[in-house]
Amino acid sequence: MSEMPTDLGRVRPTVERRLGEILDDCRRRWEDLGQAAPELLKAAESVLGGGKRMRAVLGAVGCALLTVPDHRAERLTSADAVHLGAALELYQASALVHDDLMDGADTRRGLPAAHRAFAREHDARGWLGRAQTFGANGAILLGDLLLSLAGGEMSTLAGARTAPEAGDDAAGRARAAFDAMTTEVALGQFLDVRSENLPLPWGQDPAAAAQRMHDDALSVVRHKSARYSVRHPLLIGALLAGLDPNSPTAEHLAAFGEQVGIAFQLRDDDLGVFGSPQVTGKPAGDDLREGKRTVLLALAWGRCDEDGRQLLGSVLANAKATQDQIAEAATLIEDCGARADHEAIIATHRDAGREALERLSTEGVVSTASLDDLAALADLLTRRSS
Repeated sequence: MSEMPTDLGRVRPTVERRLGEILDDCRRRWEDLGQAAPELLKAAESVLGGGKRMRAVLGAVGCALLTVPDHRAERLTSADAVHLGAALELYQASALVHDDLMDGADTRRGLPAAHRAFAREHDARGWLGRAQTFGANGAILLGDLLLSLAGGEMSTLAGARTAPEAGDDAAGRARAAFDAMTTEVALGQFLDVRSENLPLPWGQDPAAAAQRMHDDALSVVRHKSARYSVRHPLLIGALLAGLDPNSPTAEHLAAFGEQVGIAFQLRDDDLGVFGSPQVTGKPAGDDLREGKRTVLLALAWGRCDEDGRQLLGSVLANAKATQDQIAEAATLIEDCGARADHEAIIATHRDAGREALERLSTEGVVSTASLDDLAALADLLTRRSS
């Protein structure tokens, strides 16, 4: 697996500092709310902690995409890159809080999920009402707060741009792309929630049913996570740098981000079943308990026999499934060859991303340093263990 390139390693601490400034400013502005604001902002600080800041890094790479080599390192940590990185990280935190609540997840990055943490605080203080309700309400509002702060940071960015050569329309194009991203994720999230509640295709031809499940799962992957994880951060950063959204460079960059983003999410789906809880920070098999209709599940549905499908059906969306049942289902997914097929699909999308990178290289518009960083990031995102 590739190492994080040295220049890109400088992005994370600059974005971390900016996130701290945003939360501190919010505390000062709303100090008249007594304990409410500090409590919610403390939860925001917890949710924002521990991330790899990959979306911020991708946004910074986009910002530096058209920069000459001598100024590239400076551009990666410019005001544009830092404000965009903070906005992307705030938005991701918002999405994770809401996602964990909808999934009923217990943990995130080894810590209690936000709704669980709020519920525990309610219990510890002996407050009135139901702790579970307070936890859910707190998580909804925390996600809303983080989303609002992300939008505010994008507005701040528009007034603090450091690349006047990009043109007057660059900030507006970037903000429109950011807003389109948040809209797409909301629609993709509902697509995911809806698919989890559809009945399993009992009594249907397994191969045909598996193909439909595969196609539907890939649509969720694209719209819920793949694009906002890789494609959108890169493109929004590049738009800030003045990239023409209708240019071949934008087309190839979008194709790279799309394919690597899909491989990234498919890797996440593999880790959702086979990952080590000590590394991922989440219990093994949570995706099965939550009823996730993933490409991995679709492959298993088509490859196993009727007994195997009955086993999958017994754990899917079953919050009470035991760890032994989950382990048995995971063994089935591996033994029937679905996991190996899934790994091959990840490799196919990663290779498609590399092909898009080669087209970018042929154009001669993007610097060798940016191309090398994109190749390293593609490897980091798709060969990870957490």
